[in-house]
Amino acid sequence: MIQRSGFWWPVDDDWCWRVIHDEVPDLERTIALARGRDVAVQAGGNVGVWASYLAARFKQVVTVEPDAANYECLLRNIPANVTAQRAGFGAKPGSVALVNVSGNAGAHYIGDGATGDIPVITIDSLALEACDLLCLDIEGHEPHALLGAEATIRRFRPVITFEEKGLSERYYGVARDTAERWLIGLGIGYKVNAKVRADVVMTCPAA
Repeated sequence: MIQRSGFWWPVDDDWCWRVIHDEVPDLERTIALARGRDVAVQAGGNVGVWASYLAARFKQVVTVEPDAANYECLLRNIPANVTAQRAGFGAKPGSVALVNVSGNAGAHYIGDGATGDIPVITIDSLALEACDLLCLDIEGHEPHALLGAEATIRRFRPVITFEEKGLSERYYGVARDTAERWLIGLGIGYKVNAKVRADVVMTCPAA
């Protein structure tokens, strides 16, 4: 690993470290919509840049990262109020293989139907006592992760932001806008509040 811009990175990453710091401040618009500042759930953890940013604004941050090299860096980078696991978020527990994208530590993605040794957990299994923000940038796996978070979403109605640039369709055959339509279909009041770059920000009235 190598240290760049104050964070440890996998030595073979040539792209993500160059652009990530320009994108992180976009979170401020989303954070401002959160009703509380207790718990934020964030994925993919990557090397911890996003989680560290949120850790300065929330009491606790929970993150997951499936890639071994990223995860090793993440553990070195995150502050004490971030809880991390080497795993991916999905609709149900299981295990998967990861498809690695050469030169870009932020572009690895879970293989569609591929078996492997990387744990998949649900957000509901975290049994959170609060959830104020759910922030997902997991290369097209966002619709699956949201399915595994339904109980958490219904209970806490967090602000939810997720990346939408067609990767769910490319990698998993899940149509673009599926995550957005699913959240609206819950019938508890979620609506699109903003679109920032490739991210959709959705909010819901308090229960």
